[in-house]
Amino acid sequence: MSEQREVFTEAKQTLLDGKPPIVYTHCRLVIIAGPNTGSTVETEKDLIRVGANPDNDLVVNDAAVSRAHFELHKKEGEYNLIDPGSSNGTFVGSLQVRDAMLRSTTEIEIGDSTLRFEPMSTEIEVQPSTSKRCGEMVGDTLPMREIYTIIERIAGTELAVLVTGETGTGKELVARAIHEQSRVKDGPFITLSLETLPTALIESALFGHEPGAFDGATEAFAGAFENANNGTLFLDGVDHLPLDLQARLLRALERGEIQRLRGDRVIRINTRVIAAVGTNIQSKVEDQSFRNNLYYRLAVIRLDLPPLRYRIEDVPVIAEDFFERYGPELLEFGSTATSVSSAAMNQLCNYTFPGNVRELINILRQAVAVAKSNTIQVADLPAEVTGSKAIGSLNEAANSVILPDASMRFKDAKAKVLDAFERQYLQDLLQRHQLNISKAAREAGIDRRHLYRLLEKYNIEIKERAID
Repeated sequence: MSEQREVFTEAKQTLLDGKPPIVYTHCRLVIIAGPNTGSTVETEKDLIRVGANPDNDLVVNDAAVSRAHFELHKKEGEYNLIDPGSSNGTFVGSLQVRDAMLRSTTEIEIGDSTLRFEPMSTEIEVQPSTSKRCGEMVGDTLPMREIYTIIERIAGTELAVLVTGETGTGKELVARAIHEQSRVKDGPFITLSLETLPTALIESALFGHEPGAFDGATEAFAGAFENANNGTLFLDGVDHLPLDLQARLLRALERGEIQRLRGDRVIRINTRVIAAVGTNIQSKVEDQSFRNNLYYRLAVIRLDLPPLRYRIEDVPVIAEDFFERYGPELLEFGSTATSVSSAAMNQLCNYTFPGNVRELINILRQAVAVAKSNTIQVADLPAEVTGSKAIGSLNEAANSVILPDASMRFKDAKAKVLDAFERQYLQDLLQRHQLNISKAAREAGIDRRHLYRLLEKYNIEIKERAID
């Protein structure tokens, strides 16, 4: 099944190696004495509110308890108890506290009630699922089945999830699969693509606005957070947020509260956020174009989706699912194709799929539309598939370093020779290291970012950059 699969062996192996367990902290609060004895909350939230207010995470109907009596803030796996100014105080043991770290099982007294705080730690062993699908995702390779297991184990929690991957790998499908297995599966699932929104509209799209907030805002508007209340909000392209809005998003996540643009009212939200970014998020954190505190707040659980070229064995599985799912619909439109011939499948499995699963589905749709029989043939596939170059033939496009025309100005002639040399040098370098950017940069003695800039300068498209 093609030369390209040998090229990607090293990169794929990093996906197939055994994954370490995922460990996350959470806690339980139990009322052990007082009017609400037995009431319990167990949560993974970073902010837990306790008091008489019905909106609190743990409601204590005790006349001596304030509406907002105390809060627990989780940071780096530990819980900080903060009393914002309750009427009768908060006591840990015999001490009244305003700000205290809780590192072990502890009894807390508020009013005439006693609560037991229990910190907890859960370990998820990343064992591959036995299923070849999860929600609308399809794939039988080990990396995908490990992702299915993680989704199954974390869906019922309130943990924030960050999904990374190239375009077309199925990041939204991951978010939908988590939502459909979550505690809020009957609530709304709202998708907001931040990458495609004009910058001026992002803040309103997220938090909403009141009339007069900006030109054209004549009516009140509820943003994505409000619309996703008691459900799931999928933020695609969150790494495209401007820094000032990153700070506001972080505050909304930490406090569970938002304010509309030009609004005075604080709106309490109970929204689970699943965010998606491209494969370069780490470099954005390093160069400080993406806040590291927001990154760690979003990436409590991080799911890295492999490109389709790293799991090419899933192409037949996805194709089979395509005909099962869309077969009846295709027949209604006059299509007779219900499968892919072995020759056509071989062509598909030798293609690199820069657009990943989304591109594969589009290719199948196109092929079905032109197929003359009940089986897709090679001739039915688009030219980019049947005429695609093997990964090992990058140097076919290289320009030989030759002497330019002597009639050229010296400066122009020198530049032409240098450009041709650099182009061929880069292509030979990348081929020698099987497109591994890190190794290529080390051998050349240049920074990875400089290497990327050179590739862009010479229009050398390396779709397989995620290998490093």
